[in-house]
Amino acid sequence: MGDTRLEFAEAIARQAGQLAVDLRQHPDGLEIDTKGPQDFVTAADLAVETLIREAIAARFPEDAVLGEEGGLSGDAAACWIIDPIDGTANYMRGIPDWAVSIGYFDGMELTHGVIFAPDLGALASARNGQPARLNGAQISVSDRSDLGHSLVVLGYSQRVGLSDHLDRIGRLLESGCEYRRQGAATIGLMSVAIGRVEAYYEPSLNAWDAAAGLVIVRAAGGSVSAPAFPDFLQTPGEVMAANRNMDRLATLCRN
Repeated sequence: MGDTRLEFAEAIARQAGQLAVDLRQHPDGLEIDTKGPQDFVTAADLAVETLIREAIAARFPEDAVLGEEGGLSGDAAACWIIDPIDGTANYMRGIPDWAVSIGYFDGMELTHGVIFAPDLGALASARNGQPARLNGAQISVSDRSDLGHSLVVLGYSQRVGLSDHLDRIGRLLESGCEYRRQGAATIGLMSVAIGRVEAYYEPSLNAWDAAAGLVIVRAAGGSVSAPAFPDFLQTPGEVMAANRNMDRLATLCRN
């Protein structure tokens, strides 16, 4: 039996991703405003979020919506959490590591998550109590436990000091781990769920970057750590997602 909200989120994520791809072909779609150093918003970000918001309002008018660009609308406990284009800097430059992210919080917990990365041809989705899937096929986190064979994706925010980030890299390398920085939390979290990497860590992440990915990693058999909702809807916080080697990797990532 299908899940109405998951099927809806998958369909809207695909539409939103295609709109972003189409808008990238036109100069108007890449009109850029700057929110901070290397923190951009394009006309495409705004158009994609508008598409998703309008679709939610038409189908689930009773639900609240939190979006990166438009903030919170509605006062219901149940809330859709959307990032229209996570990894805008990558998107602008034609780097494939960007995605549309749609999560759903039912008022008690995160229950649904969809990440669509058009340039990678990847749609990952999950709902509580069901396996996570990538393009329809079931996925699982990796089973690697040896730190010397582990790969960790790190996010970076200027809300946290550069020295902390550099220290984290040093600890990982000294332990035998390797690391990457992809510039999009959605891609890092999806990579954990698929089993391509063992962990994703970012010390200060917004809910719209993480919500969908947390659901997907958990459904893929991984472990996740994030601030409690609904506080996370208002304030960035530390996010960790990993395979079954969560404790050892978290020790290396956290200061």
